[in-house]
Amino acid sequence: MQQAKLEAQQRNTFGKQNARELRKEGGVPAVLYGRAQDTLSIQLNARTFRQFLRTYGENVIINMEVSEGNTETVIIKEIQRHPVNKHMLIHADFIRVSLDEPVTSAVPVVLVGNPPGVQEGGVLEFPLRQVTLHCLPMQMPNDITIDVSHLDIGDAVHVSELSFDEEVDIIDEPERIIATVSQPRVQLDDELTEAEEGEGEEEETAEEPTEPEIISRRRGDDDDDE
Repeated sequence: MQQAKLEAQQRNTFGKQNARELRKEGGVPAVLYGRAQDTLSIQLNARTFRQFLRTYGENVIINMEVSEGNTETVIIKEIQRHPVNKHMLIHADFIRVSLDEPVTSAVPVVLVGNPPGVQEGGVLEFPLRQVTLHCLPMQMPNDITIDVSHLDIGDAVHVSELSFDEEVDIIDEPERIIATVSQPRVQLDDELTEAEEGEGEEEETAEEPTEPEIISRRRGDDDDDE
């Protein structure tokens, strides 16, 4: 995991209304906690923080200067974004870490390659976009690159196929699927439609009433009607 610097200022105003005012003024409210120390309310410059995220991403060791001469070693725990405008940062949580103690962090997965199954009409699905690891901060990768250029329709990459150093533990279940190439949706719909039509025909045949047997009336009956 790479390291980067980020400046923050201690925040002395609290509450939702003050947080809204801070965001209007171009700031991002945040908190810093962890390592049995007091929780610290801080604020960041929104433009600077967005540029920081574009450059380093969220999986990075941060040397955060909160006040002159006071630098904290932290990682990003959570970032809240506006539900519609994803560029708008609502709040951020940072947690203190020690470079000598293991941490648990979600590492983004990056897919590379063009699966032959997709060229044949399959659909590449990406259900697990982050894998959670537990290790020392400096051993934590910035991202996990997975080559999917070998995937045919029906193939998948599971968590169990990932390989790291012995010091890195994978928290996610081994059977979880990271990426898979599924059948084309149109083909699946056609197969379901054909199956349903087949079942319908069988039901219709089974329920089709048999025509009653016509029994000729006796000659004497016809004479009575006349």
